Amino acid sequence: MSYHPGEIEVQERAGVRLIAERNKGVYREMPDVAMDFLSSQPFLFLGAAEEDGTMWASAVFGVPGFVRASDPRTVIVGSLPADGDPLLRCLFAGNPVATIAMDFATRRRMRTNGMISAVGPASFTLQTDQVYGNCPKYIQAREWTLREGIQAESSTAGFMTLTKEALSLISRADTFFIASHHPESGADVSHRGGMPGFVVAEDNETLAFPDYRGNAMFNTLGNLNEYPQAGLLFIDFDSGSLLQLTGTVEIEWDVEGSPHDLLGTERIVRFHLERGRLMRNAMPLTWSPVQYSPANPKVRAEG
Repeated sequence: MSYHPGEIEVQERAGVRLIAERNKGVYREMPDVAMDFLSSQPFLFLGAAEEDGTMWASAVFGVPGFVRASDPRTVIVGSLPADGDPLLRCLFAGNPVATIAMDFATRRRMRTNGMISAVGPASFTLQTDQVYGNCPKYIQAREWTLREGIQAESSTAGFMTLTKEALSLISRADTFFIASHHPESGADVSHRGGMPGFVVAEDNETLAFPDYRGNAMFNTLGNLNEYPQAGLLFIDFDSGSLLQLTGTVEIEWDVEGSPHDLLGTERIVRFHLERGRLMRNAMPLTWSPVQYSPANPKVRAEG
């Protein structure tokens, strides 16, 4: 794997270029342990761009085994996003797609990025270009259980500015996912975690969140440094709602004196909403109480 110019610029700006070179544990093929990990997951997070570059992040769900590798470079995802999910428009042959399989209970995650090779009535196939794991930092531990019985009917609401319901979900969030892309390197979807309150709504069109110290690769910020389109996915682990936002970002490099100089913050990412969508009762899972990551920086109390 080689870094693209946007990633290298951010690595140099952060003073971690040599560390990033040492951390290039990215492969094209999955080892057996990675294929086993994929097949044990009941959900998969996705990120991809529409033809006009609009980014979306989403998730698909199924009984473990619904995601499987038929060979070290081929992943078959036996589920599609729900009807109306804008990420459906991103699933077409030849389009880059990024995925994260995540076991919250053990704080393990694996990324498989590549190209869509086929889309069927209820599945799609991905040919991997990048396979790698990330550290467990900022992942909140919780265990899932498949919901039994009749599922509550889902409902969706689209909006151009953040609604009271969306703002409430964001204020309680300890986890979200951010999708980005680069024309030469493909799509990326990354996990972000912190204590509730680490994402701040400046108004009903603008969010600010910290960029904590990570693996020095800067896949997300490197993409956003050159192509600012981003898709966000927030999860309400209590109600099962999914909140999808798309828009553009700007990166605030110098956080000293910033009103959002949150503890542990190395940079601040400011997201400008273009449109969003809330889907209620979207997850066929229930979750145990959360155990916050010991790596989470504290969030300053208001006032």
